[in-house]
Amino acid sequence: MAPRKTRVKPTAYPFLPFHIIRCAQLVSSLVVASIMFYFLRELAHDGYRLPWTFILLMTVSLLTLAALTTTIVLHFRHGLSASLNLILNSVLALLWTVSFALLAWWCSGTLAHVCDADSWESDTGVSVCRMYKALFSFALLGFVATGCALGLDVKVMRGTRTRGVFQQLDVLNGGEAKRDEEDTRRDINPNPIAARAQRGRGGDGYALPDEQFEYNDIGYHGAAGEVGQSRI
Repeated sequence: MAPRKTRVKPTAYPFLPFHIIRCAQLVSSLVVASIMFYFLRELAHDGYRLPWTFILLMTVSLLTLAALTTTIVLHFRHGLSASLNLILNSVLALLWTVSFALLAWWCSGTLAHVCDADSWESDTGVSVCRMYKALFSFALLGFVATGCALGLDVKVMRGTRTRGVFQQLDVLNGGEAKRDEEDTRRDINPNPIAARAQRGRGGDGYALPDEQFEYNDIGYHGAAGEVGQSRI
C-alpha cells in the first residue's frame, strides 16, 4: 500500500519575492554572525570588554537564522501562516533597526577611512577594517531585507482579508437574467381573485365587480306551462 501524501495548505505568498527576500536575510545573517563570532572571540581572548553593539548584532543574526529555519519548515510541511510570519518579522525588524543604528554610530569613523597600510599600520589592521566595512554592508542588507519581508507580510495579510470579504455578484451565471425573470414572475399574479382585488383597490375602491350583473334572466316554468320570469 502506497504511503498517503500529506496535503500542504497553499500559500498566499508570491514565489519569487518571497524566496529572494528570505535568501537575502539568510546570507546577511550568516555573514554578520560569522564576523561577530570572530570579533567576540578575539576580544574575549585578549581580555577586552564585549561591546553591546556586537552582542546585539550576534543575537539578531542568530534569531533571524532560527526564524528562517522554523518558517521554511512550516512553509513546506504545513503551510506558512502570514500572521505568524508578520509577528516574527516585526520583532526582527525592530532588532535589526536598533542594532544597525548602533553599528553605524559606533564605527562611523572606521567607515570613513581607507583600508590601507598607511591608515592601519599592518595587514591585520587592514583585514579588520575590511571586516568592519563588510559587517556594515551585510548588516544594512539584513535591515533592508527584513523590512521588505515585513512589508510583504502586510501586503499578503491585506490581500487575504480582501478575498475573505463576501461580495454579491449578480452578473455571474446569468444573475441579471435570473433577477429579471423573477421580477417578471412577481408582476404576473396567477391568482384571479387577488388580481381583481388589486384592480378594485387601484381604481374603483370597494365597488362590486361588473361581472356580478352580467347573468342572464332565469325563467321558471310552472305546472301549467306558463312561464314566469324573475330577475335575480
